Amino acid sequence: MNFNNKAGAWAIIYCTSTRTFLLGKRSASVNKPDLWNFFGGHIDPGENPRDALRRELSEEIGVELAAGDLVSFGGINGAEIKDIGYVEALRELHYFLLLTDREIEPRLNHEHSEYRWFLPAKLPHKVNRPTAIALNIGLIQKVLQVAESPDGATS
Repeated sequence: MNFNNKAGAWAIIYCTSTRTFLLGKRSASVNKPDLWNFFGGHIDPGENPRDALRRELSEEIGVELAAGDLVSFGGINGAEIKDIGYVEALRELHYFLLLTDREIEPRLNHEHSEYRWFLPAKLPHKVNRPTAIALNIGLIQKVLQVAESPDGATS
């Protein structure tokens, strides 16, 4: 199966107290090893993006979330992805924001070898495609605007 054609959902996890983003480093046992990424993955048949992401976060980092914990934060379709230069990635990508007031400590599964909380200016350059696309379409800046607003992300 060509995963570049399968829809996916990713969490942009931001700690409001330290103003940092959580990313995982892909392990040697998975596709695209040693790249950093937002946690998430492919949407299985019959799943909606939010439920797929809740499943992925449970599997990848051991975090159980209610559906309302994840704020829909944008998406991009295959045509739009092609427009920004990723010709072979013909799928829908869904991004969700998860705000936390403390840096959680994930329980990583085999897909990631490590995790790290990054300041916005220190985000890694070696990232997987869905993370690169999120950075390219300005989602980090959008998170910072929402997180710093008096109303927060859920108002």
